[in-house]
Amino acid sequence: MLPTLRQLEYIVAVADTGQFVEAARHCNVSQPALSKQIREVEELLGVTLFERTRPRVLVTRAGEEIVRRARRILLEARELVEVASASGQERRGTLRLGVIPTIAPYGLPGLLAKLRGLLPEVSFAIQELQTEVLLDQLKSGGVDLALLAHPFAAHGLSGFDLVVEPFVLIAPLDHPLGTCAPVHPNDIVGASLLLMEDGHCLRDQAIEVCADAGAPPATSIAAVSVSTLVRMVESGLGPTLLPASALATELRAGQGLVARSFEGEQPGRTLTLQWRATSAYAPWFTEIGEVLRAHYLELNAALPVVAGPKPLMRRVGQAHRAGDMMP
Repeated sequence: MLPTLRQLEYIVAVADTGQFVEAARHCNVSQPALSKQIREVEELLGVTLFERTRPRVLVTRAGEEIVRRARRILLEARELVEVASASGQERRGTLRLGVIPTIAPYGLPGLLAKLRGLLPEVSFAIQELQTEVLLDQLKSGGVDLALLAHPFAAHGLSGFDLVVEPFVLIAPLDHPLGTCAPVHPNDIVGASLLLMEDGHCLRDQAIEVCADAGAPPATSIAAVSVSTLVRMVESGLGPTLLPASALATELRAGQGLVARSFEGEQPGRTLTLQWRATSAYAPWFTEIGEVLRAHYLELNAALPVVAGPKPLMRRVGQAHRAGDMMP
C-alpha cells in the first residue's frame, strides 16, 4: 500500500503549522480524523514522523525527509492537473499570487478587477510574504506566481521583469540631507539611514546603495514596514530610502518631510514576475504579467519598463524600451 495524496497533505500541513488542530483546520477535516490518518502513514512506513510535544509538534529526523518528498509529490500532482487544464484551455480555479510587502500596498490597488477581466473564471488569492518565504512558497507550490524584486535565487524559476523603480531619499525638513536637491550618492555616506528589518529585500537594497557610495549605513534602527519606517523619519530619527511608488501613499502635507531624488543615474530596484519553470500555465502567467506591468505603470507612470532579468541596483537610466520585453 502507498500513502494517499490526502495523507501527504495532512503530513505537510502538520509540518507547516506545528499543530494538529491548526493543520486539521487548514485541511478542513476534524483533528481526530487527521491524527488517525497520520498514524496510519507512520505504521505503513514504519517511522515516527512527528514528536507530539507542546506547544508545537516537531518533525523527527526521519520525518524531515518524508515531508520534503511529500511536498515534491504534491507539487507534481498539482502540476499534472495544471497540464490537463492548460491543454484544455480551461482557466478556472484559484490562482495564488505572492507579493513582497514593499510592493503590495503601492502596486496592487485595483489590480484584482483587471485580473478578473482577463480571467473571469479564476479566483485570485494574494499573499504578502517576505522574499525568502515567498520563494520557498513558490518553489513548493504554496503560491503560483511571485511578484518581487531582484536579486533572488532563480533556480527552477521562469518569468520576466516588469519595471525599474527608482529610490528616493526621505528626510526631515531640518536634516542636512533635506536641503540637497538632488542628492548625490556621496551625500549619504555616514548619514545613518533608517532601514527595514532583516528579511526585507528593501533593507539589502538600501545597504547596497550605501555601499556603492563608499560606506554602509551606520544605524541599527530597523522598521517592520514601510509605514513604520516613514513614521520613524517623521519622528526625527534620521533619513531613509523609499521606492518611488510609496511616496503617494506614505508622504502627506504637514509631515515635515521632504523627498529628494538622486542626481545622475538613480539607484533603484527591478520588479519581476516569476513562476515555476515546470508550470503548464506559463502562457497565462505571461498575459498576467503584461496586465500587471500596465497596471503598475498606470499607478506610477514615470517608471521605465525593462526587458529580461536584471541584476540588483540596475540604474534607472539603463532601462530598455517597452517593446523589448522578452518572456
